[in-house]
Amino acid sequence: MLNILLTLSFLITSQISESTLVSRVQFQGNHSIKSKTLMRLVSIKTKEPLYEIILDKDIDNLKTWYNLQGFEQTVVTTEIISDSKGKNVKFKIEEGPRTKITLMTVQGIHSFPTTKIQSMITLKAGDYLVVNKISQTEKTIVQWYKNNGYPYVNIETDIARELNQAIVTFIINEGQLAFINELLVRGNQKVADRLILLSTEIKTGDKFSLENLEKARQRLYATRLFERVAFYILESDYPDSLSIRFDVLELPARSIGFGIGLQTPPTGFLFSTEWQHLNFLSRRHNLFLSASYTPTFSGDWQSEFKSSYRIHHFLYTPVNFTLQPSFRYEKIDSLKQDELNIEAGISRYIGPQLEVGAFLRYLRVWTNYPLAFISDYRSITNSQNLYVRFDTRDKPFTPSSGIFFTTNLQYAGSIYAGDNDFYKNQSEFILFRRVWSQLVMGSRVLGGVAIPYGRTEIIPYYETFSLGGNNGLRGYDDKSIGPTVVSDKYHYGEAIINANFELRTHFEKLIDFVVFFDAGKVTNRSDLFSFDNEILNYSAGIGIRVNSPFGPIRLDYAKRLKDAPNGDWGKFHLGLLNVF
Repeated sequence: MLNILLTLSFLITSQISESTLVSRVQFQGNHSIKSKTLMRLVSIKTKEPLYEIILDKDIDNLKTWYNLQGFEQTVVTTEIISDSKGKNVKFKIEEGPRTKITLMTVQGIHSFPTTKIQSMITLKAGDYLVVNKISQTEKTIVQWYKNNGYPYVNIETDIARELNQAIVTFIINEGQLAFINELLVRGNQKVADRLILLSTEIKTGDKFSLENLEKARQRLYATRLFERVAFYILESDYPDSLSIRFDVLELPARSIGFGIGLQTPPTGFLFSTEWQHLNFLSRRHNLFLSASYTPTFSGDWQSEFKSSYRIHHFLYTPVNFTLQPSFRYEKIDSLKQDELNIEAGISRYIGPQLEVGAFLRYLRVWTNYPLAFISDYRSITNSQNLYVRFDTRDKPFTPSSGIFFTTNLQYAGSIYAGDNDFYKNQSEFILFRRVWSQLVMGSRVLGGVAIPYGRTEIIPYYETFSLGGNNGLRGYDDKSIGPTVVSDKYHYGEAIINANFELRTHFEKLIDFVVFFDAGKVTNRSDLFSFDNEILNYSAGIGIRVNSPFGPIRLDYAKRLKDAPNGDWGKFHLGLLNVF
């Protein structure tokens, strides 16, 4: 029996010989549409068997495509020629005349200016009748109405044809203007209805808007309290009223994490732990605690304790309140430094992409550096900070499009007292763009300046800028760039410019490759806008990213391109997340 099956299999396989395979696919008579476009519409491919059922389907696909482009009398036939390599399939196309639009009109507009609706129509008299563009116009108009209070709108399109001409009329049935009279929540167990509805920023009495409901859904996802969020539009007893119901599926509000890793440079270990509660006191308050310890192989180390308490919709307003105390102890060579930092402020999202905020900052620093004859130095900085943040990136860890911009203005001293008087600004701009298939271009520019005034002539080093190392100028030692030296491992200055350029390509599901170029300088204020090559530093290199649930694990190799010391073969940089 097995021999019979093998013989039958051999006979069937033998029948699909080279003579039955497609050797070539051609198009003839297509004057208006390129063969490359038509090739994507057919299923028949070279070096594959020729089946009549697939051939008939391809003929129908070509006719349909031509009809959608305004060719309503197109005829498609085939000619099959056998040669030594197989079957040569030729699609013969008689396109016929193409229908043009002679008049475009809109009827049924009562609630908006006619010119506003007409501006949404991309087709005009003299254009070819392309059905897809008409469908897209219908969707655009319907979306506009639904975003402006009309949930029941519908459009009928009448196309009157005569010979090769057409009159297109959009007939709009606006329906009833509707308002939201009831908001409901279903599926929540631990997060209160009121807190969920506050997060949506939708209120009873609002005019219906599909766009605002979608934004509300995004806001609920942004709380990180829900695995699934959906909304449903429910009719009420009155034609001008609607009920909106949000269905949610909650995530665990508490999480704990532990981490251990290796970083370079400076080469050393990283130990960390964190605890988070996203619905503290069952009032959607966020409480975050973390601790980290980073010893290096050279004997330096850093320990840090952070906490954050965030109240969303503070006093039932759209404003968020945040309190962030932290403590850090750092040892670099003989320099020992303690920092106590407390920040308290408010922030507000203006739309899903723009955030503005203001916060007060208290920073107390204890420094002991015997080599510089600094013993038990203490300093306090009190400041007011204002910031703006705008973010359109499509992904948090590995974006392929969008921009990110942030700027922070700091005013220290004067009416806020403390020991230091200065102004400080730091701004950052990031751009991502997909340039080809899996190839993404990313660029980043960061700039900042600190200016003393009043009692202060020299700004403390910990309030200035430094550059070099893992996250700004790869190929250089950490904090090694700057005109003023605290220690051999800590340089700084009053102004900074840092630019990064990367080309990222996706190789496998979890692997990305990167080619990068970094440039930057840290200077005194007077040299900020100087383009003197003597104070500019730059490097280039390659890297690999391993994507993980916690973000990409990064390994970069970078080489200084200027004034590299003898024996400098470049540096490896290991870390978590991309540089930008």
